[in-house]
Amino acid sequence: MNRKYLTIEEVREILEKISKERELNPLQKNVLKHAQEFSKVKHKDVKKLREKLLKIDIVNEKYATKLIDLMPKTPDEVRVIFLKDKIIPTPEDIQKILEILQGNKEEE
Repeated sequence: MNRKYLTIEEVREILEKISKERELNPLQKNVLKHAQEFSKVKHKDVKKLREKLLKIDIVNEKYATKLIDLMPKTPDEVRVIFLKDKIIPTPEDIQKILEILQGNKEEE
């Protein structure tokens, strides 16, 4: 099975398009409301951020999506994202990740 990881912003975009075509079911409405409240990145920036993050060796599609959704601000917040899979990012990788994510904030 081929998985595609979607950011909260991508989910919001998809559900808003669907809602223009038909009525959303209650679960979809709740997911859309959540996505509208918690999306931290503009839709146009998701692809650019994902591409930049994927250039870092330890970041795969799954982690790029989590990083974009959570937008960590500190090294500890970055480490926690990788902790479940027992991956320990190097200080250099953490710095690159934070620079990419913080660079996006400055462009807004």
